[in-house]
Amino acid sequence: MFEQEETIKIFKITFKEVLRRLSSVENCPKEKFEQKVIEQFDDYNYEGEEELQGIENWCDISNDGEYKLNVGIDHEDAYEFTLYVRVKDKKATIFNVL
Repeated sequence: MFEQEETIKIFKITFKEVLRRLSSVENCPKEKFEQKVIEQFDDYNYEGEEELQGIENWCDISNDGEYKLNVGIDHEDAYEFTLYVRVKDKKATIFNVL
């Protein structure tokens, strides 16, 4: 009778979920860090806009140290996240998100 399968898709995640996801990035190989941050925004949008901005302006995080990086949805009213990143032994960890 009910043989039809339906896939349930999550249409949008919350701002709080993006914060949680970003805060969970630890010991990520620095060459994969940018892609890992982009993945944390999957299913998040602001008024239908999903494209990220800010990553293209990131400095080179090749040296050990602490960095302050900005990223957000490419919409004039969208919140811009500030990521505080610590790089040690070629691994990046987000230790704070504002």
